Amino acid sequence: MNEYINIIKSDIVLPQYDDLWDDVSPLLNGATPKPILVLVNKFAENSPEPAQLQKMLDGCKLTAAQYNVVQLANGQYAAWHQLRTALKPKIVFMIGILPAQLGISAMFQINMPNRFSDCIWLPTLSLPELNRIGDDVKKPLWNNGMHPIFVSKAYGDF
Repeated sequence: MNEYINIIKSDIVLPQYDDLWDDVSPLLNGATPKPILVLVNKFAENSPEPAQLQKMLDGCKLTAAQYNVVQLANGQYAAWHQLRTALKPKIVFMIGILPAQLGISAMFQINMPNRFSDCIWLPTLSLPELNRIGDDVKKPLWNNGMHPIFVSKAYGDF
């Protein structure tokens, strides 16, 4: 007796992965290609997170002409291949975003540069988690990730 599994309607591929086929254009708000893509959890404009993010980017001596910021809601999916095609980043700074949310099956070292898909990736905790945990995370993020990538340009100029 041969049994066939319809993978589309099975538990093998979960329904939330269907979102990876959705067009990411609405998330981009007309953004144009820039060398740095900052992926961050969606935050309220009146919260402390926008100022915290701006302080981080300013500390790296980055200008708005160098980066795009894309906010994803908690658990929201956006296809990496679409983001890469639309924004052409060289560096992806993931703040509280998991690779699986981008349809990527890879394990990255947190607070460290990682090479993947012809980009340098810097994953870290969410902005509220960075605030809550404090220097135990912020120091390694700065020393091992942000400073070498953005200030020392150890991974190239962008």
